[in-house]
Amino acid sequence: MTAGVLVVGGGFAGLCAAIEARLAGASVTLIDAAPIHLRGGNARHSRNIRLAHDTETPWQRGSYPVADFMDDLGRIGAPDPMLAEVMARGSADLAGWLAAQGVAFEPWADGNLPWSRRTAFFRGGGQALVNALYRRAQRLGVDIRHGCRVGAVCPEALCPDSNMPLRFSVDTPEGTGMIEAAALVLASGGYGADRARLAAHLGQVAEGIANRGTPFQRGEPLLWLLDNGAAPAGLPGDGHLVAVDARAPMEDAGIVSRVDGMHLGIVVDADGRRICDADAVTGPARYSHWGQLLAARAAPRAWLVLGAEGAARLPPMLYPPLRADSPAALARLCGIDPDELEATLATLDHVPLAAIPLRPGLAFTRHGVGVDETARLRLAAGGTAPRLFAAGAAMCGAVLGQGYLSGCALAIGGVFGRIAGQQAAELAGWAAAPRPFARRAAPLTPPSRPAADPEAEARRALNICNTCGFCTGLCDVFPAAQLRASLTRGDLGHLAHLCHDCRSCHDDCQYAPPHEFAVNLPAALAEMRAEEYRGGLLPRGTSTRWLAGLYALCLFGLPLAALLMVPGVALFAAQAGPGSFYAVIPHGVMAAGAGLAFGAAGLVLGLRVLLFWRAGRGPATRHSARSVARALSDILSLRNLGGGGPGCETRDGPTGPGRRWAHHLVAYGFGLTFLATLAGAVQHHLLDRIAPYPLFSLPVALGTLGGVAMLAGLAGLDFRRHRANRRPTTPEMEAADRFTRASLALAAATGLALLALRETAAMGLLLALHLGSVLGLALTLPFAKLSHGAYRAAALLRHAGERAARMPPGNPDPPT
Repeated sequence: MTAGVLVVGGGFAGLCAAIEARLAGASVTLIDAAPIHLRGGNARHSRNIRLAHDTETPWQRGSYPVADFMDDLGRIGAPDPMLAEVMARGSADLAGWLAAQGVAFEPWADGNLPWSRRTAFFRGGGQALVNALYRRAQRLGVDIRHGCRVGAVCPEALCPDSNMPLRFSVDTPEGTGMIEAAALVLASGGYGADRARLAAHLGQVAEGIANRGTPFQRGEPLLWLLDNGAAPAGLPGDGHLVAVDARAPMEDAGIVSRVDGMHLGIVVDADGRRICDADAVTGPARYSHWGQLLAARAAPRAWLVLGAEGAARLPPMLYPPLRADSPAALARLCGIDPDELEATLATLDHVPLAAIPLRPGLAFTRHGVGVDETARLRLAAGGTAPRLFAAGAAMCGAVLGQGYLSGCALAIGGVFGRIAGQQAAELAGWAAAPRPFARRAAPLTPPSRPAADPEAEARRALNICNTCGFCTGLCDVFPAAQLRASLTRGDLGHLAHLCHDCRSCHDDCQYAPPHEFAVNLPAALAEMRAEEYRGGLLPRGTSTRWLAGLYALCLFGLPLAALLMVPGVALFAAQAGPGSFYAVIPHGVMAAGAGLAFGAAGLVLGLRVLLFWRAGRGPATRHSARSVARALSDILSLRNLGGGGPGCETRDGPTGPGRRWAHHLVAYGFGLTFLATLAGAVQHHLLDRIAPYPLFSLPVALGTLGGVAMLAGLAGLDFRRHRANRRPTTPEMEAADRFTRASLALAAATGLALLALRETAAMGLLLALHLGSVLGLALTLPFAKLSHGAYRAAALLRHAGERAARMPPGNPDPPT
């Protein structure tokens, strides 16, 4: 296989290089060791990027000039001032370039972010960033190959005078092959997942260091280059370390494994002795301080021990602390020397005690290759390799040294990735435009298996979301969840109905299946909604079948009753004119049946919504005319179905307004049919006009328009469901969806059929069938998915009050 530019590595740096090279006109092949579902490298676990800017932007407050960026780099001891300047200056236009490629940033005006002038935050986090850049690369025609590893590079590649194309052996899912390319961009990261190589530099302690990043950062081509003449940068084995929960997975746990709160307690070793003063380092540097401190010890395991007050102030955590009522009991639980621990904890509040096991966790290594200002690989013997370029973690040691600044790793990847792509494209030359990228439909995977305990699963998933915090800008669920640390059952119900089931968070989540954490929040919240619908009265897993049985009883029972009780001469006669409906079913029977059915349904549903409101109390609210108006606007406009900002999306891109329009058609079509009923009541009782009414009368016009709108909207929703990825849902909710769509469609279709055939012999049975469908809709309403509208309205009203309570009195709510 041949390529103009070969990019090795499918993380942020590699994607920037591939896109820039393709924009410059080169043919580009990107190969990545990870399978498609784990693509993106360590960028999946990122959230923000450090960017210089002279004026305030929608994504960064104040200003952060290039000079300030360079001062910060100088403060951590950047080893190459020239490269530091290239990176700082290059970051100034990086946000605009990323936005042009489809990357969405989270506006600070939404009120969900910490104040920052140095970094911009990605909407949906690093996985959303990766998804956007892969979409852009595919549409530009980059040839992307997953599950491929580069072996040895041809020795000529390291010759400063060589002008020959480069050849590489590549292990692919189909076998070993060769690639020839005009230029190579190395962007495959460091070697944080290769503990053998780490142990060669760090000793046995490397076995106890968790790899927080991708398990595919093994660094084969990087290590080959270092062993065969590339100039090194950084210290062997050095990397960005933080303290993580020792119970977290050893691979790919990312941000949620990080432990904070050392200033709230005492950190002790296995002997029960205090390791150091927890207040020695504060600010963001405390994370790397504790990681380096633990990694420098012969035994890297430690425990953060807290008293009752300190434990209560902990931020959301992946796992709950270990708890005991005495130092001796805690020592036995953790395997710590009890006598030493008792002495160490003499000043700590002991009732009760909590402990979090710690180990060092490595995000990425800073030991890599040196490059010049054009991102060309430096050679240990002097000069550069003219066709070899490096970007990202493979060369970050040349810029960072042994220091770290928040968001700097991505800035290095973006700036030097773009430079490497541009320079490599000049060597590769222009290539013909590729065939346009065809969007693929989402895979029709089966729905998730239902959880044994829906409440426990929803609490587990949302706790991970609260610990991560990357998705605050996607919808109202995530900022609302962060205000509910305890996540009671009422909290879970509120959040479940605040969710509008767009499923963007599933595709933007680095912890979604098949990750070990298997976070499937849309499915978990769908199961909580199903729990709310059944109300503890209908059996779990079969509640929709019971509702369908009741609906069928009404749908077919009323026509059967008509066959048995209405004389055939009236039931099957072709009738026309006022009162023909009541010749089949008397008006009094219709009115009494409808009043009882809808009155009882409304009473039961109203009582259930009141209990729902009381259970989901959550944080303080401040309701006002403004907050109520905001909630009503959200309810009536279905604003949340738009997703805010760039809207809801999947891995294939924005979902567009189709789902929102379909819901509008169904909701407002249903509303029109209700208005038609009211208009008919006015005609009957106030104007003394008897149904059926003329075709161009108000009741018929409203009912016809409403029925057609409902059927069109239901068809749109069903079409989208058949094309959607089903994994973020559950069988229970799929069954509820089908039943709701079918019951609404039957009510609309039988009503339209009755209108079309009301002067034929079929009118009598069609009238009974339509009334049966409406009766079934009413009786199942309090326990069917159709009740979601009432619960969601209550959730939006509460959420508007919570937002208002967080703002100073007299100030408007922050914009959405």
